[in-house]
Amino acid sequence: MSDPASPKQSVIEVLSGRGKKALFATELLAGLRRFKLGKVEMDQALAELQATGAVVVRDNFCADPHLAEVDLRVITLLDGALGDQRHAVALHEIDLAWNRWLGEFLANHRCG
Repeated sequence: MSDPASPKQSVIEVLSGRGKKALFATELLAGLRRFKLGKVEMDQALAELQATGAVVVRDNFCADPHLAEVDLRVITLLDGALGDQRHAVALHEIDLAWNRWLGEFLANHRCG
């Protein structure tokens, strides 16, 4: 990650800009537009960062047919300063983002 313009560094920069908050993949992708990165580059960078333990990526599912093709992954950085608690804190942030979104979606969406 020595190249400051690398996709991995760009992903880290976008995620870091949100503090410790988790982002949906679509939000991350929107943030990566300023680096002129697309979904393919994002997915590759996420795979590499996940393999090295820098991020946590959680796939989510919603049975609504309107969401069949929607990317519902939620991503957050692992904070090494938290030691043994880093995974638990990361998963908590992912759960917060998912639960907030799901609550809003269910409150506003009506399948007819």
